[in-house]
Amino acid sequence: MDDPVTQWINDLANGDREAAERLWREYYLRLIGQARKSLRRAPLRFADEEDAALSAFNSLCRGIETGRFPRIDDRDCLWRLLVTITARKVAALRRYHLRQKRGSGTVRGESCFDGANTESEAAGIARVLGREPTPEYVAQTHDEFDRLMGLLQDDEHRRIAYYNLAGYTTEEISALVGLSLRTVKRRLVAIREVWQSEVE
Repeated sequence: MDDPVTQWINDLANGDREAAERLWREYYLRLIGQARKSLRRAPLRFADEEDAALSAFNSLCRGIETGRFPRIDDRDCLWRLLVTITARKVAALRRYHLRQKRGSGTVRGESCFDGANTESEAAGIARVLGREPTPEYVAQTHDEFDRLMGLLQDDEHRRIAYYNLAGYTTEEISALVGLSLRTVKRRLVAIREVWQSEVE
């Protein structure tokens, strides 16, 4: 009974949550090392040793509190049980992630992109271009839009150009700006001529 671990086991069995913290501090490094050994042969990136160790320790504490492990009476017995629970947690994780619907263990992480472009400063998934425009491109497009709108004769022409670029039909633009359909068509021809000469 001089062994503090034995006392902590008894305290935990009697509902003392601080005893669980003491046991964790005593065993967590060894337990993580044990989990690391079990995970070493796994060709997967599904979990790390800390996940397995935490899950195993949580199961141990719940088992002690509910009286599921009545024969734990010293540190050696406790360690053997922790090793067994950890091995089972690792095996369960392995089975879970090797299921066909999760890629049967062939799913790769960001590391598959390493070395794809060694000149790039980006790493992993950051090397793959997204569909969104870059902030620089958005700013450049906005500036060009403002410049082209500034070339137009007046606000009426700018409104017609804006609605046209926004996808409105000629009939809809006519109703929005209060001009005849024929006038809107003439304004659109004038806008195109201004912009076409600028592009050329």
